[in-house]
This record gives sequence, C-alpha cells and structure tokens, in this order.
Amino acid sequence: MKLEEFPFVIEPFEHQLRHLQERINDKSWGLLWEQGTAKTKPVIETAAFQFSNGTIDGLLVVAPPGVERNWNTDEIPKHLPAEFALDTMIGVFSTARKHTQNHIRMMNALLRFNGLAVLLISYNAFMTSEGKDLVWKFLKKRKTLMVLDEAHNIKSPNAKRTKSIIAAGKYPEMKRILTGTPIAVGPFDLYAQIKFLDEWFWKNKGIHGAVEFRNYFGRWLTRSDHKLLHGYDPGYDKLIEYQNLDQLTEWLKEISDRVLKDDVLDLPPKLYTKRYFDLSREQKAAYDELREELMLEIGDHLVTAELPIVKLLRLQQIACNYVPLGLDEPDHMFSTKNPRMNVMEDIRDGTFTPGIIWARFRHDVDQLMDLFGKTAVRYDGSVDEDHAERNKLAFQRGDAQWFIGTAAKGGPGLTLTQAKVMVYYSNSFKLIDRLQSEDRCHRAGMDEHPVTYIDVVANGTVDEKIVENLRNKRDIAQTIQGDEWKEWI
Repeated sequence: MKLEEFPFVIEPFEHQLRHLQERINDKSWGLLWEQGTAKTKPVIETAAFQFSNGTIDGLLVVAPPGVERNWNTDEIPKHLPAEFALDTMIGVFSTARKHTQNHIRMMNALLRFNGLAVLLISYNAFMTSEGKDLVWKFLKKRKTLMVLDEAHNIKSPNAKRTKSIIAAGKYPEMKRILTGTPIAVGPFDLYAQIKFLDEWFWKNKGIHGAVEFRNYFGRWLTRSDHKLLHGYDPGYDKLIEYQNLDQLTEWLKEISDRVLKDDVLDLPPKLYTKRYFDLSREQKAAYDELREELMLEIGDHLVTAELPIVKLLRLQQIACNYVPLGLDEPDHMFSTKNPRMNVMEDIRDGTFTPGIIWARFRHDVDQLMDLFGKTAVRYDGSVDEDHAERNKLAFQRGDAQWFIGTAAKGGPGLTLTQAKVMVYYSNSFKLIDRLQSEDRCHRAGMDEHPVTYIDVVANGTVDEKIVENLRNKRDIAQTIQGDEWKEWI
C-alpha cells in the first residue's frame, strides 16, 4: 500500500499528513506535539499502514493509568479504518483483572492472534511482574511498533520504570514517543525519552550517560562549593543556569519534531483572568504567624531541599481555609466561612457554563460538589475508572453543567471540548498538571468559542506567586529552591 491509497477515516490536518509523508517509515521518532494537536491519530495510522505492508503485526502502547483505556474506547475506533478492523484484536492489560481467568485467556489469545495485535498497558501495570512478563512475550512473539504515550513519565534515568522501559525498547521494529510536555521540569527530562528511541543517540553525540548530559546542559554549584561561599550545606547541588540549549535543539531535530497549536490549528484564543479575595481574620493571623516562622528559619539557614515545597503547601492550605496540621490532605477547617467559596458562589451564579473546576485537595472537591450539587460531576482519585468515564461522557453530552476534579487527575487522555470556562480553585505546584489540564478543552475538535481561564487568588499570599509562575510556564519546585525561597513568602 502507498500512503496515497490509505483510507483515512478522518482527513488529516496538514501537520498530520506532513508527518505521515515524512516519517511513516522511520524506525524511531518523537512527536513532541503540544497538547490538543491530535498526535495519536497519525500513530494509529502509521500502525495500520505498516501492518498492511507486513512491517509489523503488533502495536504496544504504554500510557498513564486510564489513558490506555482511552486508546481502546475513543482513539482506535475513531481512526482505525474499517478495512483493518476485522484483522485487529485489542487487549487492555489491567492490574485489577490480571488474575481472572477471562483476562488471562484474552491475553493469551492476543499473543496467538493472526493479525494486528494491539496491547494497551499503563506504566503502573507495565511494572508488575505479570505486566513485564506479558510485554516480554509480546515483543518476542510480534513484530512491534512500541509507543510511549505521555513519554515524560520516564524522565528520571535512574528510576526502575525508566530502566525497564528502555530495556524493552531494544526489541521493537519501530518506536514512537508522544508528549506535549517533553520538558515538564527542565531539559534533563529529555535524556531518558530520547534514549528509549535510540539507545546510542547520546553516545554518538559524545555524551556518555545521564551525569554527563546533566553537566553538559547545566552549570552547577556543588554542595561543598556552596558551603564555602555561603557557610552552610544546602543538602543538594544547585543549578546555576542551563547551557548549550541551542545545541540540544539542533540534535532533537534529528529524531523528533515539535508542533504548536498556534502554528497548525485555527483555535480560538485562551482568555485569562483572576478573581481576588481577602483571607478571613482567622486565616490571616495563622498565615502571618507561619510566614514569620519561615523567615526565621531562612535566616538561621535551616532550609533544606524539601523544606520550601513543604512549607509552601502549608501556606496554601491556610489560604484554602485549612489549619495546616500535617503534610497529608487537611481535614481541620477554620471556624469562619471559607471566603474562597464565596468567589465560587459568584461564578456559579454567573453564566459560565459549561465549565471545569480544578482543585488542589480532595476536600476542596468535596466542598465544591456540595456547592454545585446535581449540576456537577466528579473526577478525582475518589472515583473509580468506570465511574470517571461515565462522568466525562455526561459532561461532554451536556448532561452536567460542571466538571469538578483535581488537575493531577485531569491530564492526558481527557477531552472536554464542551467547556467554555475553566476555574482553578486552587493550583497544583506541578507545571505539567497546569499545562495538561488547560488543554483538556483547548484542542482539536473544540467549537469556535474562546475558553476563559479563571484563577481564584487570595490577596497577599503565595497564591499570587503560584499563578504567576504557572502562567509563565515555570515549575514551582525548581523556582523556589535555595535562596529564592525567601522571595516567595
């Protein structure tokens, strides 16, 4: 089959077609395309095309938990041509069902299937002994296209997950990585992702291992040098600045490409605004007391690598009306009414529907569900995957006005293009959570209406710094380490 003869179910966008024309036969390639640019579609079409020509007879997709189901329920049925459907068998390896006889029989049938066998597995399931065994058998039995969806999940070179997946990556005939956030924290995230695609890529550039990569693209102040200069050991080497990034950009062009929504899709703009409020008298007293305590700790050089994030979390808890008793989700509220919830009442009573609300803590979601009642569906860790899927579909159908959850949960594989507004009741510290959650509704397939993003912000608190940094695409964990911590409080 020639590409010109391929029976597309949905005609590709120009950037998708260009990718297929240029890269459909490449052994390894990275689609570092921004969220919402529809990068799953050309990968499914690549698999079908290569199957028709006898290059592969297996598609292995490793994805974040829950996203592997999305490939089965949404993506493959939408983009796999009917001509290939009868010759395709899909198996979803689930840790919840791995020991049932039906599940075992299905996986064994998948290995024996005389056609295109598709194995969908989450990163977590991959790391079980049963998952590793199944993947090994699949790679041994089938000529495979192996895909890492949201490939930034293997950004840590020394992690067991990363090592296992890179080891598995030695056997497929073809490989692809998909991620809109290849640099979720910093350039060092790229090392493992590219090594999966080509285990010799960095060595061929003269970089022999993750440590050399780290030192080539970053300048560091060591713990010992920091102690000599500042009189105390911070407990970690401090990144001074990145370097040689132009070189990194040029090297990446050899094995990946970057696509931005603004360049390839005619999408309406994102509109950003903030809703400010004042802390209650009780909240402000607790906030000021903790802030003073932190300033004293900084002055006494008691700051460690973990302290800034831990203390920042406690300040944020106060701003969300919780008494910060511990590091886990708080359950002790201030006695006065939460002024942050007053803002949400105003939003509820406005015209901002349908809408999405993201919150930092599960207890926040509890309160929001009480406020919005039957007009809302829930999407966080307290909801099992089947229930979460039903809630997602209910919102997309228009059966619910509000979709309420945690940004950490609302990431890859979630399409909520019905939303006209997205409210950040309280923010996660992770840049990737912000980027992923923003683009659940701002993506290919949305209507022409613009999306309004509202950050709820407590005056004179860390809320302001958090929003500023996330909107400027700076990861908070990196930003506030070391001496910069005092600027935050």
